Amino acid sequence: MMRRPGLVTQVLIGLCVVAYVLQGLPGLAGSGPDNAFTQDYSLYGPGIAFDDEYYRLLTAAFLHAGILHILFNMYALYLLGSQLEQILGRVRYLALFVVCAIGGNTLSYLVNGWSTFSVGASTAVFGFFAAYYVIARRLRADTSAILVIVGINLIITFTIARIDKWGHIGGLVVGLVVGAVYAYVPSRRGWVQAAAVGGVLAALLFAAVVRTSTLTSLPVFVQ
Repeated sequence: MMRRPGLVTQVLIGLCVVAYVLQGLPGLAGSGPDNAFTQDYSLYGPGIAFDDEYYRLLTAAFLHAGILHILFNMYALYLLGSQLEQILGRVRYLALFVVCAIGGNTLSYLVNGWSTFSVGASTAVFGFFAAYYVIARRLRADTSAILVIVGINLIITFTIARIDKWGHIGGLVVGLVVGAVYAYVPSRRGWVQAAAVGGVLAALLFAAVVRTSTLTSLPVFVQ
C-alpha cells in the first residue's frame, strides 16, 4: 500500500498549475495564452520541424489556454488519475500519462504538420478514459459510466471549434493500447509491460521524426 496515495497525480496537477502561472494566467489575468513561456513549450509544428524540439510533444500537456480549460482538465485528472494511480502504482501510472500525452500530440503533429499548435492535458486525460475502460473491463467492473463520459467528451471534441480533435483521438487510441498492456500482461511480468510501453513510445517518436522529414523535404511555403 502506498504511503501517500495519489502523490504522482498531485505532482502532475501541481506542474500544470505552475505552468499556468508562468503562462500569465490566460483567461484569468486578462492576458492571452501566447506569452513567451507558452511559445517555448506548446505543441508548435514549425518548432518541431525546424528545430527538432520534440520535447514539445510532452510539455504541451502541462499548458492550458484558459481558466475553464485548466479547471476541466485538472478535475478529470484528479478523478481518474487518483484511481488509476492506485490500481497501477506510481511508475506505471506516470508512464501512462507520458505516453498518452505524447501519443495525442504526435497524432496532432502527423495530421496538422506546419499548422500544429495546441496545449492542454486533455491528450493524457483521453488516454486515461480509455485505459480506465480497458482495465475496468478486465476487472469485470461496470464500465457504463466511463462510456457515457467518453461519449460526451467526444461530442464536445467534434462540436466546439479550436479543440485539437486529433490530439484527443490520439490520446484515446494510445490509452487503449497501453491500458490493454497493463490489463492483460500479468503484473509479475513487469519487464514485458515496460518493453511494450517503451515500444509504443519509440514508435510514436519515430513517426514524429518521419513526419518532420516529410515536412522539411518540401518547400517551406507548402502547408
